Amino acid sequence: MQWSQISENWEAFTPAILDRWPEAQEDDVLALDGSATALAVYLSEVTGESSRDTLAQIEDWRMGRIPTDVAMDETLDNEHIQESERHLDDGEDPSDRDDLFGDDNTPSPAVGRT
Repeated sequence: MQWSQISENWEAFTPAILDRWPEAQEDDVLALDGSATALAVYLSEVTGESSRDTLAQIEDWRMGRIPTDVAMDETLDNEHIQESERHLDDGEDPSDRDDLFGDDNTPSPAVGRT
């Protein structure tokens, strides 16, 4: 994942940072406000490791999983739909399968009614 994505969703990534570096304090991490440099300096201080080792650990962590609430953010829906095209055969469109995803021309039944 790109650091800009981490920075923009700092609060969502904070629990993952705390899981990876349990020595860190939540309030301190939140106060870093998405700065990669500040995170490296802070983690180096709380872990007692060298800056070089801390930077390498951050890079490894950055390549890991994206928190679910970031991945499922509805503002990313169109991007995810476009990314799904790579799993389709040539000439297919990600929204071609109305039999699987519903028909836009058929109204959905009211919730709780059949």
